[in-house]
Parts: sequence; structure tokens; C-alpha cells
Amino acid sequence: MSVTIKDVAADAGVSTATVSHVINKTRYVSDEVTGRVNDSIARLRYYPNLLVSGLRSKKSKTIGIVIPSITNETFAALTERVQRTFFQMDYNIILCDTSYDQVLEDRAIETLIMKQADAVVIVPVGGYTQKMQELQELKIPVILMDRSFSEIAVDTIRVDNYEGQYEIINYLVGMGHKRIGYIDRKQEQSHSRDQKRGYVDALKNNGIEPDPKWVVNTGGHDFNSGVEAVKALVSRTPEVTAIAAYYDVIAFGAIRGLIDMGYSVPGDYSVVGYDGMKFTEVTVPRLTTVLAPVDMMARNVCDLVLNKMDGLSGNGGQEQAEPVDVVIKPSLVIRESCGEPAPEARL
Repeated sequence: MSVTIKDVAADAGVSTATVSHVINKTRYVSDEVTGRVNDSIARLRYYPNLLVSGLRSKKSKTIGIVIPSITNETFAALTERVQRTFFQMDYNIILCDTSYDQVLEDRAIETLIMKQADAVVIVPVGGYTQKMQELQELKIPVILMDRSFSEIAVDTIRVDNYEGQYEIINYLVGMGHKRIGYIDRKQEQSHSRDQKRGYVDALKNNGIEPDPKWVVNTGGHDFNSGVEAVKALVSRTPEVTAIAAYYDVIAFGAIRGLIDMGYSVPGDYSVVGYDGMKFTEVTVPRLTTVLAPVDMMARNVCDLVLNKMDGLSGNGGQEQAEPVDVVIKPSLVIRESCGEPAPEARL
């Protein structure tokens, strides 16, 4: 037979209302009484019915996080930091990995709606969907991480990917590279579109006309996709002297692919990545990359989620405020995967 709140109250010698206030932190209860109640809860192994308390408070104390891949180190780090913050505030997290699959993303959102999530933080697989619209119609706050939609205003926390890519290409040009290849992602999204613009504009503003042959698209988002992409690029345009990848894992694959082809990095080709994953510090050579400020993104996500939920519950938030677009500046991290091109390549 399961333990009830009445059992806890009787064991602690208090009312059920006092037990409820201790659990939900809805009213001041003295430290001595709180300690007795918590001791009884632990000893009796009482687990509050969160669904019932959620119906009363109109809050489930649950945040949904939807990401394309938990194996992506940046997404994993963001999720860990957001989760840690909300756990400290007695919120639960439902994490959904969509595997870059739109059907799975839609199903994840449906699940979070049924679980009555108080807010949904999402890195979308593609564009704005009917399921996202349903979240908004249900007045469930939606916060995008590192993505943005042009067709509708949604609260967004993102990196300035245009500036990040511009800076790293400008760095390569400054080293003397004039023919710089670019490995782009399989499917264009807002962040990759910004990165591509940064690549093109950095070349043009340095007097270099980008050649479409310098750009290849990957078949996926994994290491082997980088291997295959760089082999296709170099086989088609061996004159490039540097290669920029839209994502660190793709850059790791590119280095492996070049080595398989008998080339050295940075001796024959310079390679740069994007995201600032921890593994960039230990590869040989260590990878020059653009660092996404994960901690700052996570703090902004948590602050925005809490503000939106407070607004909807009438606790002083900004329910009617316009959606915000927080853009965070990344930073260039210079390591050993780049070198000057051979003198003849400068011509």
C-alpha cells in the first residue's frame, strides 16, 4: 500500500496542509517542523503526486528540452547546464533526442504537451512547424537555442554565427590563404546560413571572389561525413590551401580524410572547425576553431524560461512582451591546425 500525505502528517505530528507547504514551499514553515516533515518523508519513502500538485498550482514543474543529438558535445553541454540550474529550483527535465528527424521532433513536442510541460527549450531539426504553433497556441513558452525563424517571432538564444565564421575566415586570409574551401552542412538552417554568409563576405571583403567549387555539402553530421566531404572537395579542387568546416566533428573527419589521402595538416592544408568542443584541445594537431559560449547561452536560456513562466502565472514576468532575440558573440581559438600556405599558393 502506498504512503499518503496523511501518513506523513501523522508521523511528523503536523497537519496535511503543513506537509504540503513544506513540499511545495508555498508558505513559511519553521526549520524544526520542516526537518521533522522531511525526516518522515524520507523514512516512510513518500513520493508526492506531482500531477495532483500540478493541477492545483497550474504548474507541472517540468521543462522540456528537445535537441537533435545528445552525441553533439555542444548540445549535451547546454543541456547539462540548463538541467543543473532547473534541478536546483526543484524543476524536472524531460530530455528528447530527435536524431535530426522531423517526425521524432513532432512526437517529442506532442509528448511534452501531454506531460503539461511548463516550457519547451528546443534546437529544431528544420523550420517552424505546426507542432511549435500548437505550443504557442497553448501558451507554453517556446525558446529556441542556436536557431532562429524568419517567418515568425519566437524567443531565441543564439550565437552570432555570421561573426564567428567571418572572423575565422578572415584569420585564414591574414595568414596568406586565398583559396579557402568550405564544408557546409547537409540541410541549410538559420545558423548554417549565417555561417555561410560569414564565409562568403570575409572572402569578398578581402578582395577574393568565392568560387562555388570551393564549397561541398556533407551527407550527415558525423565524423565519416567529414572524411567523405574533404575527399570530394580536394579531388575536385586541389588548389585550395585551407578548409573550414561548419562543425568541429566535420573538421576532425576532414583531417582524417586528408591524412588518408597522404596529406599533412597543417603542412599541406590548414583546417579549422566551429563550436569549440573539448576534443579540439587534444587532437593532433589541436584544432583552431570558433568557441560557442555554452555557459552564457545556458544562463540566458534559464533566465528567459523563468521570466516567461512568471509572466504567464502573473508573478511579475512579461507575458505581453515582444519575443526576444539574444545574440551572443563567439570567440576565435587559435591552435596548431593552421599554417601559412606555400609561397606559390599565395599567387
